[in-house]
Amino acid sequence: MKKKLVGIIIILIILMNIFSFIHINKNLVNNLLFDKTIVTFVFNEKSNLDENFLNEIGDFSKEKDIEIAQYSFLSGKKIDIYSTMENRYKGMLFIPNLIFNKDIKVHNFKAVYNVGFKNLFYIDTKDKDVINEFAKDFNKYGIIYDLGSKYEGDESFFNNFIKYIDVNFVSVLILFLFIFVLIILFYYLNNKKDYLIYELWGYSKIQIYCILNKILYKTLFITIFACNLVMIGIIYIFNLTSMLFKFIPITIVLNLVVVLLLFLFSVILFALSFANLNNKDEKKRLSKIRFIASLSKFCLILLIILLFKNFSNEKSILKKNQDSLGLWENTENLFNICAMYSPIYEDLALEGEHNDKVLKVYKDLSRLNKVFIINSINFERSRILNPYNEEIDYTYKGNIKNKEDLYSPHGRNIMVDKNYLKRHLIKTSFDKKNVLDKIDYNDDVLNVLVPQKLKKHENTIKKTYREWFYFQKVHVSNMYKEASNQKLSKKKIDDLKINLIYIQNNQAYFTYNSNAGDYLNMVKDPIVTVYTENVDNSILASTLGGAIFLESKNEYSALEEIKNITQRYNVYELNAILSVYDKKGQEISQIEDKIDRLMLNIIIVSVILTLLMIVITYVYYKSYISKIIIKSLYGYNFITTYKDLLLSNLFMYILVFLLLIIIYKKIYIYTVIVTISMLFIDFIIARTVNVVLLNKGEIKFIKGELK
Repeated sequence: MKKKLVGIIIILIILMNIFSFIHINKNLVNNLLFDKTIVTFVFNEKSNLDENFLNEIGDFSKEKDIEIAQYSFLSGKKIDIYSTMENRYKGMLFIPNLIFNKDIKVHNFKAVYNVGFKNLFYIDTKDKDVINEFAKDFNKYGIIYDLGSKYEGDESFFNNFIKYIDVNFVSVLILFLFIFVLIILFYYLNNKKDYLIYELWGYSKIQIYCILNKILYKTLFITIFACNLVMIGIIYIFNLTSMLFKFIPITIVLNLVVVLLLFLFSVILFALSFANLNNKDEKKRLSKIRFIASLSKFCLILLIILLFKNFSNEKSILKKNQDSLGLWENTENLFNICAMYSPIYEDLALEGEHNDKVLKVYKDLSRLNKVFIINSINFERSRILNPYNEEIDYTYKGNIKNKEDLYSPHGRNIMVDKNYLKRHLIKTSFDKKNVLDKIDYNDDVLNVLVPQKLKKHENTIKKTYREWFYFQKVHVSNMYKEASNQKLSKKKIDDLKINLIYIQNNQAYFTYNSNAGDYLNMVKDPIVTVYTENVDNSILASTLGGAIFLESKNEYSALEEIKNITQRYNVYELNAILSVYDKKGQEISQIEDKIDRLMLNIIIVSVILTLLMIVITYVYYKSYISKIIIKSLYGYNFITTYKDLLLSNLFMYILVFLLLIIIYKKIYIYTVIVTISMLFIDFIIARTVNVVLLNKGEIKFIKGELK
């Protein structure tokens, strides 16, 4: 038994350290990027952000010996870092890029000039004096705001340790600990004779504990030391010494925590396993262990079925997303123009100025036919499980209070611009002409495309859209004008007109939004507001990040094209993009990651459940060992011998099944399959454990060695 214990402990410690090594590296990127103080600029109109500005940033970084960086988040896995200390990343990104398919590149800080400044700077210090000095030295370029850090708090080792721990890590750690506990329990239950001998020789309980567990702790410490030595060697060989000081302390503490927890559990198990050994009522002690194990088993059976339900749903979602991926192939050269955070959004006057600049950028790009708009926020929804279900929980359903609202801007409405209509031909219902020929560009006219089948709601549509048009054109605009002390608009609602353009029925619009539309991301027969720059510019600003799209051959040319325009209007917070195609790919990747996590949890729960099945059978065998062996020698079959255990197992599965029917009020086929499968596995495990135990038990019984 001691040799088996040593072998299992070595394997578990090695696996735990490998998992820790991989997981810590996975979280290393987030900690590297965001465990810094974020400052944002509101640049002056006359600020000249040239190479002198870059040199000043570099000089400050060198003087204070701190890193200053800007990031370009091109997709979920593709990140460009522009750092004043690019050498500090040497080696640290090797493993994340290799194992987790990341594409993180580090550039010299001056290279940011080629892709455009952003208004956010990441400064690698939490020292407020340094941040204040930075703000003082660079206030000539504009107002600087300290946004703090994503990881607030002191720089204690405990806080640094916690940053690398998450739910997945804890769940796997619990699995390792549970296996350790079961191994120790079996080890103790098989050493009752040794315990009694040592007790007979006059050893104290503490001495017996030390003797029995000497091999356990010796194996633990030697294996942990060897694992850490090997990891240090790997880090050194691959020239990853920059991550050595981050990784090694964390893994050492982790191993020490595991050892301390094992010590605690081993003391408790020691007391439970060897308490009242001379007492004849050992069956009652074993029955308590069996009850606790059975209760845990019941909870885990319920949990694993729920996990399988989520797994089935996620697989269905993944398939539908993969089926629709073909429609997204023409988006590989499309990018969302995004806005970095800026404090101007908390000041109406500054926000109004910013919105005016956004319009200028849009106009310049529109003249080049590089951008288009489709805002389908009303049709955003949760993920679709059934592609044939038309009752999708679109956002607009939460906005409407009556049937009329359905035909208002808050109902089945999307917004597009003329550039979208150039790329997606929409024809009128009457003469089958392109709707672009029917658009009225008068500043007081709102153009609305209406499916022919909704003509009976014409009065409602005109009324609600005119009210919306007045609110956005006059009321909202006056809010910004009042904040800026400008002359207010006196325009009245009767001065505004609605140009309804009736189009063919069954027109479908591709949303370019992975969270909007049906399972193919299409919206069928909506009412369409055509954006012609005649409402308040806040409407345009609201499209940033998800509804305004830039065409370019790649992300770097996109950034360069935006930079050439944003620096013209001093609106550097727009120097950020996201790949539309990668956003869809990222959604699929997130679903795949969730499926992987569910699979990991299913495996963990399955392993624990299997071990509990073994424990319950083992304890049942120990409780009725004489009776079981006698029945076996007399030729009784397994079912007859273990009738009580098998019936209790069957009752447990039936109870779980009935509980799930009560919860979901219907029977899912996977519930039946999983329940029957686990019942069968339970039977096989019990039978296998019985065979293994009987082979030893019968021999001991015949020799008279059975206690």
